[in-house]
Amino acid sequence: MQRRLILLGGATLLPAPALRAQPRWPDREVTILVPFGAGGSTDVSVRAVAGEAEKHLGVPIQIVNRVGGQGTASLTAVAQARPDGHTLGSGAMSGLAIAPHTMEVSYTLDSFAYLPGAARFLYGIGVRAESPYGTIQDLINAAKARRMTFSATGPPNNLGMFDLNRRYGTRFQFIPFQSGAEAVTAVLGGHVECTSQTPPEMLPAIQSGRMRLLASSSPGRWKEFPQVQTLRESGFDVTIESLLGFVAPRATPPDRIATLSDAFLRAARAPAVEATLTRFGMVPEVLEASAFEQAIRAGFTRFGEQLREAGLARR
Repeated sequence: MQRRLILLGGATLLPAPALRAQPRWPDREVTILVPFGAGGSTDVSVRAVAGEAEKHLGVPIQIVNRVGGQGTASLTAVAQARPDGHTLGSGAMSGLAIAPHTMEVSYTLDSFAYLPGAARFLYGIGVRAESPYGTIQDLINAAKARRMTFSATGPPNNLGMFDLNRRYGTRFQFIPFQSGAEAVTAVLGGHVECTSQTPPEMLPAIQSGRMRLLASSSPGRWKEFPQVQTLRESGFDVTIESLLGFVAPRATPPDRIATLSDAFLRAARAPAVEATLTRFGMVPEVLEASAFEQAIRAGFTRFGEQLREAGLARR
């Protein structure tokens, strides 16, 4: 049987079947793997973006918390997933740009196709209320004169303090803790002299008057304490930069990456997402996919140098 042709003004254009609409994609739910437990900053932020992205993709987005391997288990699963655009991962500096320097992982930066960035983590340096150090300058002067202990959970939280040591001759000594809450409790109990942590762990103690925020170690000030300067504004060229975005398996088709990128960009710009990020100690940082990849690769190089200098990189 001959195929019917479409005619227009006497000209033969295309066989009729060729004009049929292509199947809509995505045609079923998308899964995002999150490397940390439910209820934390990363988890809640990813859920906020996903909730908005669902509206643009037209399918449900399921969040799966794949905890393990110091935050690398989910990225390992994404790198090994079928590259059809239905399995994605939340990607942050910790898993993409830091972990490969400190532990054996089965993925590289080239294992992923990059989607947009959505948020930036905030960090700060705090002391207990009874501390004799009223400013960040006081603390740094003291750390130049003698060894000063600080609590943190690990990189990138501790890397700003190591940068202060390298650049300004301070003698901050890292005391590791399993969680941010434990790191803050150590300061409040007088077991260490300062901490480098994120707002969710520090804010309750600061707002209750038990702790003082001396400086933001992020590129910008904390919204809750706009009067507290950043380290750079205080004259110390040190900052901790850590971004949160999304990744897919490397071989995911470009048209599907484009569809996902458009949805996540529009979602990340939603006012509801900004409100959620603010409540959990983060700020919006909406980046095109190419810019997010560039930032991750630059962070990989920068963090590698810092970790080697601090003796924390694997051999």
